[in-house]
Amino acid sequence: MINVVDYFSVLEKAPDLFNKVQEKVFLKTEIDIVYSDIKNWERSNLLSEYNESEKGNWNKISYSEYVWMKIVEQLKDFGCSNEEVLLLKKQIVSKFKVKDYILLFDEIKKIIGDKDFEIYSQLYIELNNSDPEKEFNFNILDIFIVNIIYTGEQLSLFIRKDDSQHFLPFSNTMLKEYSNYSISSLVDDFLNFPFYNIPISNYVSKFLSNRKDVNHNLFTMIVSEQESKLLKIIRKNFEKIKQIKVKYKTGNIELIEVTTIKKVALESKIINHIKKADYKKITIDIANGNIVNFEDTEKIKL
Repeated sequence: MINVVDYFSVLEKAPDLFNKVQEKVFLKTEIDIVYSDIKNWERSNLLSEYNESEKGNWNKISYSEYVWMKIVEQLKDFGCSNEEVLLLKKQIVSKFKVKDYILLFDEIKKIIGDKDFEIYSQLYIELNNSDPEKEFNFNILDIFIVNIIYTGEQLSLFIRKDDSQHFLPFSNTMLKEYSNYSISSLVDDFLNFPFYNIPISNYVSKFLSNRKDVNHNLFTMIVSEQESKLLKIIRKNFEKIKQIKVKYKTGNIELIEVTTIKKVALESKIINHIKKADYKKITIDIANGNIVNFEDTEKIKL
């Protein structure tokens, strides 16, 4: 979790915040994204930009990687193809060279003005003193996340439906600056096309804590400890599970009932199973006079 109090409007900590959002903190099996989807996206190279040096050994993901996964999840829900996701990935997740970021920050400065550019000023100086051909260790998405945490603003990403490599970051401050710098035509031109709205600040809020001084909101962990246990139960035996019942009490998970299907060839296997008392309820299925499988319901109290 990132404590907003440590970084909200604290200019001198902005460089540390860039490092923080890249910190590996989440197990990919314990986030609110379907694990099989993550594996499919990896195979399609939608996520591998972060993991070129760790392929086959990706145990944890960073805050920034989590946000990108949520973006991919939303785009796939919208019906975007892998090719469309890859186009956006190249723009906001790929790591650019120093000279690319200098050009980018020049454009950002024109849009947001000198005062709001302070958060990037030290980084901008460092960039100008660096080798222009050097590849930097942060990406555009990292910049968006840092901006959200530092300013406390809601930020969305507008993405053109007909061309996903064209996008427009949108917040209250940005809208004002688009107008102040007489580039509102940039927004007008964008709004002439159908677009997707990706609420990046909503995804970021899931790993923020103690945000009492910004909009009076408090944010919690991505998944609770109980939810994490439920996910582990599902993922452990998902091929055998027929039914899961989850009972809640005062907003918390109290009891989980898991019904699994086990194929059996011999009656003796059922007898052995009964002797072990390894069950709460058994349903036996018989076909053509033969025992083919039985359902075993286990009750797990949390």
